[in-house]
Amino acid sequence: MSITTVLLDAGGVILDELQHEQVRAEVATGLLSGLVAGYSVESYFSDVEEAVRAYCPNVYQYIFWKRSNGNLELFDDLWSAYLQRFAAAQPPLKLSDGLRPELETLSAEFSLGIAGKYGSELLDLLSDEAVLDMFRFQFTQDDFSLTKPDPRYYEQVAEACGAAPGECVMVGDRVDNDVVPSKMLGMKTVLVRTGLHRSQKPRTPSERPDVELGSVVGLGAAVRRIAMGEGSPQTPLA
Repeated sequence: MSITTVLLDAGGVILDELQHEQVRAEVATGLLSGLVAGYSVESYFSDVEEAVRAYCPNVYQYIFWKRSNGNLELFDDLWSAYLQRFAAAQPPLKLSDGLRPELETLSAEFSLGIAGKYGSELLDLLSDEAVLDMFRFQFTQDDFSLTKPDPRYYEQVAEACGAAPGECVMVGDRVDNDVVPSKMLGMKTVLVRTGLHRSQKPRTPSERPDVELGSVVGLGAAVRRIAMGEGSPQTPLA
């Protein structure tokens, strides 16, 4: 079955979330420093790594639950305050560096779609950056009732793109949310090691992506190699 469609994760692939993560760290540290003596940004990122190693679905909730020591009322208060403060302080969305030429390469050979948790605000950014037209399929999370890591989400996205799962390459930044569920359906996968989950490791050989990259640079060549049957998890392309 030939590759016809490339699905791009929003966060960590289409979007550079570094500034967002910096703000999240500042907000969380500000809240937790009043609860845990000596809690710092370094403490926060140590908790992040612990959550990633534990394959926790939501890193941020993990941290607040851990530091609440099982006190659900305290967790609820902290989590609510965290969401409010982050919403007030979050920076604007930003495209990943080097993405534009990769989109140009990919869109010339494959149909592009979006598979991520952002909604219409992502389409607005892509339009502002004059790259939206490179996406043949402009669905977002707003168009689906399911989300990651449910494999049925990827099944619905592929169906909305008019493609069988075996005709798709999923490009994401997480083993658990992107690689594993899409591989369950027979999709090929590219893991872009960026953001909080860049150190996440496959737990078994079956969870390895077809190709790993250190950034979106080289993505077009990676997908082309997969389409030609040359991709290998043992030979990162960048």
